[in-house]
Amino acid sequence: MRKLTLLCGLLPSVSMAFCFDEAGAYYNVSPDLLRSIAQVESSLNPNAYNENRDQYGNVKSRDFGLMQINSSWFSRLAEFNVNESNIYDPCFNVSLGAWVLSANFASHGYNWNSVGAYNAGFSKRTENARKIYIQKVQNVYFSQHVK
Repeated sequence: MRKLTLLCGLLPSVSMAFCFDEAGAYYNVSPDLLRSIAQVESSLNPNAYNENRDQYGNVKSRDFGLMQINSSWFSRLAEFNVNESNIYDPCFNVSLGAWVLSANFASHGYNWNSVGAYNAGFSKRTENARKIYIQKVQNVYFSQHVK
């Protein structure tokens, strides 16, 4: 019975690992980098939800799931039939995040600036936010690789 309980506790981690590996392979993005982004974005919580508000408290956009996919991407992700229900599926969400990151790499190169743009975009006015985000992701990423 103890072995079964332990196995059931490990299965979500194993299946989630598969999601990162599969999405990484499909979009030619490091699964470890995807995991690091998910750790920074949602603390690996597949049900994470966040509202982004303007200075008056009005909701500008929403972030969903492991990779905190922003609702502003929904129109560009229409071909994937993204909606507020399926966005929480862990593998689908990781795949969407990998798509966003690979689009950044395709447009601006395979570099840390493209990783920072995952969260803050490429505009000059968000440069500081991009740098802060890069540092957060690097801290997680490199802590996984230093053994």
